[in-house]
Amino acid sequence: MALIACPECGKEVSNKSRACIHCGCPLINTKCNINGTVYDFSEELPTLLLERVEDYLPAFGEIRMKTLLKISDTDRLIKIIKQIKEVPETFTPEYPLEAREKLYGNNENSANSANKRIHSITCPYCNSMNTRKITTTSKVIDTAVWGIFGTKRNKQWHCNNCGSEF
Repeated sequence: MALIACPECGKEVSNKSRACIHCGCPLINTKCNINGTVYDFSEELPTLLLERVEDYLPAFGEIRMKTLLKISDTDRLIKIIKQIKEVPETFTPEYPLEAREKLYGNNENSANSANKRIHSITCPYCNSMNTRKITTTSKVIDTAVWGIFGTKRNKQWHCNNCGSEF
C-alpha cells in the first residue's frame, strides 16, 4: 500500500481507496481517451458497476451517444470497466470513427445518412424500404367510407412495393 496525494485537498490517502477519506474526492479514473478525444464518464461509472445488465443499460446508451462507438466496441469498453472497476485511460475501438468516415463520408453526411437509416421503415412482408406513412386524413376518409370495416384505422405505414399496410 502506498500513499498518494488527493488531487483536490492535497492530503495523503491510500492508493487502494476509491475516494479521499478527508474530502470525498473520487480517486478512480473517470476519463478515457478514445480516438484522440477525452470523454468523462463520471456520471455513467456508478451505474456501469452495477451487477445486472438491466440496471446499466441506460448508461450503455449514453456512452454510445456520447462517443459514437459501435455496439460491440461499447460492450467491450463496459466489460473492461466492470473488470478493472474504473475507466481505462485509453480505449482503442476495433473500428475507429476515422475508418467509418472514409466509408460513409464526413460527419455531417454520415449523421444525415444515419438518421435516414434509423427512420426508414422496412415492410415486414417484402422487406422493401420503399414505404410511406399513412396520413391521418387518409385514415379518417377510410373510416368515413368503410366505417368499422376500414383497414387503415389501425395501420401506420404503407409499402409502395407490395401495397400492404402495416
